[in-house]
Parts: sequence; structure tokens; C-alpha cells
Amino acid sequence: MKDYYQVLGVPRGASADEIKKSYRRLAKQHHPDVNRGDKAAEEKFKGISEAYNVLSDPEQRRKYDLFSQGGFGGAGPGGFSWQSTGAGPEGFDFRQADFGDLGDLFGELFNMGGVRRKAPRPEWGRSGPEAPVNGHDTYAEVEVAFEEAIAGTERKISIRRGDKVEKLTVKVPAGVDNGSKVRISGKGQPGFGGGRSGDLYLRIHVSPHPDFWREGADVYTEVPITIYDAVLGAAVEVPTLDGHASMKVPSGTEGGQKFRLKGKGAPKLGERGKGDQYVIVKIVPPKDIGSEERKTFEDLALKYPYDPKS
Repeated sequence: MKDYYQVLGVPRGASADEIKKSYRRLAKQHHPDVNRGDKAAEEKFKGISEAYNVLSDPEQRRKYDLFSQGGFGGAGPGGFSWQSTGAGPEGFDFRQADFGDLGDLFGELFNMGGVRRKAPRPEWGRSGPEAPVNGHDTYAEVEVAFEEAIAGTERKISIRRGDKVEKLTVKVPAGVDNGSKVRISGKGQPGFGGGRSGDLYLRIHVSPHPDFWREGADVYTEVPITIYDAVLGAAVEVPTLDGHASMKVPSGTEGGQKFRLKGKGAPKLGERGKGDQYVIVKIVPPKDIGSEERKTFEDLALKYPYDPKS
């Protein structure tokens, strides 16, 4: 079993915030958009995403910790056997577990696609079936780009329902976030004896963006400004989800200061309206200065000293 904590470079007792910060740093470093054509970086990015997908969800993390520490005897997931039943066109991998209720638990933790559960059989009495039996739910994972999560998108998937493979076009609603679950009614395993079909649940994984990150419906980005903009104030252009916007930076702005662009965030899932965008300012001094520029700064420092702690 992969050591997801080692992949993210955090200890087992790391907080959710520590895991998120490490994931953002590593994902930005190894993102395919930053390392175009680098297969090693692409594989590294996939491993980082897989690790975060498990450790960022409290329930998934609990199960992972249980199994990775030998909670069921060490070798593999408790020594039980399970097998792949095929993959869909969008990277879905549907697996079947043959060990009863543990199928859900193992399937959610170890699959990288959907989980196919064996359909339940009705209980037969002396005079026929006792009662309708409802079908089980089916689970699948979908990876979408950051922009697709904001705007909404569709995915074509193949899932096994009973003894048949069905092709579905599923809608991913606007505003989903990493770890969101989308329910598709009646597309799980079929029931028996008049029982209803289970539901299909899509667990969403959102690929990181090189410039933006999210906290709920709020979107964050970092924008560099010059020392002159910080001292004198200026109107700077900042990237937004739907293009660019002009933002006023007041005189005396400090590095790390945060500004809000109201309503420029992601759609609020299941609600009306949007979140906000927060722009964090990073002051970047000139990299190369000549002797004349240095003399000017030295004169200013002598003539107009100030205490940055006050």
C-alpha cells in the first residue's frame, strides 16, 4: 500500500491544514501545465493528487489509517481478494468485492474508479419471496479541471449495473469542489422483487490550478506588485475566473495584504450567488539595480528613515 503521508511529505498526525498546504505546494511544483512534456512530473502529480484525495477526507483518512497500520492483519486489505471488472472511457475502474459489507469500505478506500457491488439476492421462504430487496449504491470517482468545477461540465462513463454495462452521460454541477459528492438517483445496482434501484454517487476530484485555489466558494490568488505601487498606490490588473479586473492598491499597502473582489468567486453549490475572490499582494523589489539607483535608495533611506515595526 502506498504511504500517502510520505507522498505529501507530512507526518501521520498532520492537521488538515498542514495536509492542504503541502498538497498545494507540491501540486503547483509538479503540475503538468508547469512541466509540459515531463512524464515523471506528470506521474508525480497524479500520485500527489491521489494521496490528497484520500487524506483530505476525514472518513477516507480514517479507513486508510486503519488499513495501512495493519488493522486487518497486515498483508493487503485484510487478506481479502478483490478483482477489477473493467475500465470506462474516462479513466473509471469498476471493481467488485466478494466479502459482504466490507466491500463498501475497501472499495471506497482502494479503488481509483467506481465500485461494483454484487447485487443482493432475495430471501425465499416456503411460499416465495418474502419482501422486495433494494439495490445497492454504486460509487465512482471523476476528475475535473479547476475551471470545469467552477463552470460545471459533463462526463461520459461506463458502469456495470447487474449483469450489464451501461454508458451514461453524467452532469457535474457548477461549484463542485474537491471531495464533493454528486448523487444520480436510480443509477446504482438494480433491486429484486420490486425493490428500487440504488443510486450512483460521483466523488469529485478537482485538479489544482497554477494561479488560483479555493476555500469553499471563495477563490484566492496572489498578485505581485512593485515597491512603487505599494508606496504610492496604483491600479493593477489581476486575473479572475472570467478574465481580468482592475483593482486599486492604496498607498502604503503591505506585503501579504488581502483585498476582496465581491462576487468574483465560485458558484455556491446548492445555493444562489457566488463567493468572493481574494487577492493577496506580494511586493517584489527590483532584482537588478545599478550604482545610480542604489545611491538613490541610500539617500532616501537616510533622508526618510522609518521603523517597520511601528
